[in-house]
Amino acid sequence: MQAVTAEEGRARVLTEPVYVRPIDGAYRQCGGACLKSGSLSWFCGARQQCSLDCATARPVRRCATP
Repeated sequence: MQAVTAEEGRARVLTEPVYVRPIDGAYRQCGGACLKSGSLSWFCGARQQCSLDCATARPVRRCATP
C-alpha cells in the first residue's frame, strides 16, 4: 500500500512541459536525447527539474517540482 501512495504522490508533482519558448515568466530550457528519438528539448518552470523517460515508445518529457 505504501508503494502505491508513494507512486501517487510522485505523479502529482510531475507537470506537463511547454514546447514553445514562453514569453512571460521564468522558464528554463531542458534537453535530452533518446536512442530512437534523438535530441529533444522542452521548457520547465525556473524552479522545476527536467525529467525525460526514454523507456516508453514515445519519450515522456515532464517537469518535476523538487
